[in-house]
Amino acid sequence: MINQPNILWICTDQQRYDTINALGNSHINTPCINSLVKSGVSFGQAYSQSPVCTPSRAAFLTGRYPRTTKCRQNGQAMPPNEKLISRLFADAGYTCGLAGKLHLATCANGIVETRIDDGYEVFHWSHHPQPDWPENAYTQWLKSKGTSWEELYSGPSTDYIKHGVPEDFNQTTWCAEKAIEFIESQKDKPWFFSYNCFAPHHPFDPPAEFLSRYNPDDMPLPKTRPEELKNKTTFQQLDGQFSHNDPNGYDIGKMKDSDKQGITAAYYAMIELIDKQVGRMVSAL
Repeated sequence: MINQPNILWICTDQQRYDTINALGNSHINTPCINSLVKSGVSFGQAYSQSPVCTPSRAAFLTGRYPRTTKCRQNGQAMPPNEKLISRLFADAGYTCGLAGKLHLATCANGIVETRIDDGYEVFHWSHHPQPDWPENAYTQWLKSKGTSWEELYSGPSTDYIKHGVPEDFNQTTWCAEKAIEFIESQKDKPWFFSYNCFAPHHPFDPPAEFLSRYNPDDMPLPKTRPEELKNKTTFQQLDGQFSHNDPNGYDIGKMKDSDKQGITAAYYAMIELIDKQVGRMVSAL
């Protein structure tokens, strides 16, 4: 009989390659991921097929290039004839589950993304923590706990960072809770589970406890050269002024060095929360 290993896929959102302590970043605390690096395999020259969410996820879940899946940018849907790895696992007798994002189709302006035959039997969908859709399973979970995202997301803030939802109610933690519940419920059949938290995607809003562990003054500044953007493409120049070329977002052109260091501290704090949840899921395994 062929051995069928259980598979936990941990997919964070907008986490840079250089945010793991064991791989050379001395400024960040990632003990649980460090343990995975020590006991497993890390790929030092792996490249994402796209820097954008939908095409990157589509490429990973199909093993095919964005030009092939027809998902070349956010807002483009996964064609229904594409086969996801989760569907292939389900066809092989696996129970497949997900908590958090899927984002293989349009998901904005109150539109819940359309699913293809993706193979996920357990589906705790939460595109992001904000309660934009009643279908957001994280929003429903908070309600069952007698609270809400609006109530919890009320900590102090600056122009660029915020004290976000406390650890116990954070979406990053909720995704891990659902993963652990799934792992503990699977006894007889092999399984595949996607842990797809929204963090460390902006806005930069870690729990206050995690933010307090990082001194902005100790954070490195972005690596830039004088007038570097002059030799870049138009889109890179626009992104160099406003994050995601969105004037309502982060005005990078007006940021002081201290602002950039503060954002880095908040970003690292969000990743440390992820690291803690990775440790909880590995312990459950």
